Amino acid sequence: MIVDSARYQAGARDAEALGVADAARLARRGQGFVWLAVSQPAREELDELGKYFGLPALAVEDALEAHQRSKLKAYGDCLFAVVKTVLYDEATGQLDVSELNVFVGARYALVLSRTAGDVFGGIRRRIDGHPLVTALGPMAALWAVLDTVVDAGERVVDLLIDRAEQIEQAVFQQDHDQSEAIYLHHRQVDRLGRVVHPMLAVFDGLGRGEPVMSPDGVRTVLREAGDHARRLSEEVELLSGRLDGLLSANLARVSVRQNVIMQKVSAWAAIAAVPTIIAGIYGMNFRQFPELGWPFGYPFAIAVMVAAVGALHWNFRRVGWL
Repeated sequence: MIVDSARYQAGARDAEALGVADAARLARRGQGFVWLAVSQPAREELDELGKYFGLPALAVEDALEAHQRSKLKAYGDCLFAVVKTVLYDEATGQLDVSELNVFVGARYALVLSRTAGDVFGGIRRRIDGHPLVTALGPMAALWAVLDTVVDAGERVVDLLIDRAEQIEQAVFQQDHDQSEAIYLHHRQVDRLGRVVHPMLAVFDGLGRGEPVMSPDGVRTVLREAGDHARRLSEEVELLSGRLDGLLSANLARVSVRQNVIMQKVSAWAAIAAVPTIIAGIYGMNFRQFPELGWPFGYPFAIAVMVAAVGALHWNFRRVGWL
């Protein structure tokens, strides 16, 4: 389904609400380029786009395949890019990864999204908001896509950092084991890393003019977006390392709590052992036994038990076991 379409001339949008046939006709004549945004395209829609815009068959087949890594490839005069975009659901702690397919030709820029969400708003704002860059041609649309994706990744990593700080507070301020929360969060961070790292190769290729050379103005903003992508990649790596350290700290605190519990159990077991031993000895029913005929024998035995228990309790509290 087409969700946005226009023709840009001299950096300005001069036509909107174009169908595929009209967009292809405008792309073949005049100046500027045609922009087309398609959400969740079916096979028939891709075939129609391929027919009217002359898209390479191999690129169309790639666009039909999901779960590809970010990449950039030239098919003759058509540049095909696969870009991953991410969203983070704070309520569920889940990372939603979707895919954008970008076709860039001499007079057109087509962007296909596999998600029902609004991923084109930021792209359009960049295209409309930078007329000097847009005037340089359809490669400006590719820059707008990449810059939007990187910005979305930065927002996601900020949310992941906030969540990591919450888990960190729980580790050091609560007595519950946070291993599961740390592991699940680490998995989301690693998933984000698998999205971000392949994009660096895309930016590196565009910076070297591979597979196509971008106009100077576009290359400048692409370098800036590439710097942001590298910074994002570094933040993801730092966050991953931070979670590794947090997991180790959590396991250490769990071990400490277990040791404290074992100390308390051992201390109470030792305290309980003394009266048990004394009572066990007096319960042997021997005829010749000290203090059996002494009127104060029973109170004396009780007093010895109480004194021994009190002494042990005081000693264990002194050494921090109770």
